[in-house]
Amino acid sequence: MEVIVNAIVLRAVDYKDSDKILTLYSLERGKITASIKGVKKSGAKLKFASEPFAFCEYVLAEKQGRYTVIGASYIDTFFSLRTNMLKYYASAVVGEALNRLTVENESDDGLFSLTINAIKKINYQDNELKSLAVFLISLTEIAGYKIQKASCVACGDDIEGRVFFSTKNAEFYCLSCRPDDAMEITIETYNALKTLTERGDGVDIMPSHLIKLLKFLFYYIEIKTETKLKSGTSLVDFIKYIM
Repeated sequence: MEVIVNAIVLRAVDYKDSDKILTLYSLERGKITASIKGVKKSGAKLKFASEPFAFCEYVLAEKQGRYTVIGASYIDTFFSLRTNMLKYYASAVVGEALNRLTVENESDDGLFSLTINAIKKINYQDNELKSLAVFLISLTEIAGYKIQKASCVACGDDIEGRVFFSTKNAEFYCLSCRPDDAMEITIETYNALKTLTERGDGVDIMPSHLIKLLKFLFYYIEIKTETKLKSGTSLVDFIKYIM
């Protein structure tokens, strides 16, 4: 049986001599795994469809729950991701985080739109770090790991000065109310998160504050998934290199 899906490549792994195994996130079927044959050979017609972040209409052959790519056509090349390293690393975080926080064969129209819009903003605009942060905040909420309202959960006051965060309950505390297991984060991280949560990405935030927020979000996702977000480390290292 043939299946047609609109999907983006989250991950591509070499398989055998010339094949790859793709992790696709699709509008119609959510996350799926599909093999694509012969794409490592010179002149392979479907090589483009196996590249990271390829956004295509895929024609899949399905047999006993397994998929094989037999055709594809571009929807968007996202060309800048291949020429701009900051855009590439930011998009890599989108792909890895989405892969970590989703299960196979569960479609979600809202999450698909969120992902494609995030990649588009990273590719076509110059607010890569802010677009990534907004995506991660929304992704954790959709995945069931919502970070609670940016105020002290115990007394309800807005927090000024020292800020503490409980990874267990995803809650913030002021100095007076903090529990023993809460970790301290910077006020810049807290304020950046609060601003993006309340006002979205239509507001300017200092790049240094965005970097602190992203490190916090990477750590939070790693705690919840119990896996290292390798692309997050690569992005932070690259930012250190270019700053």
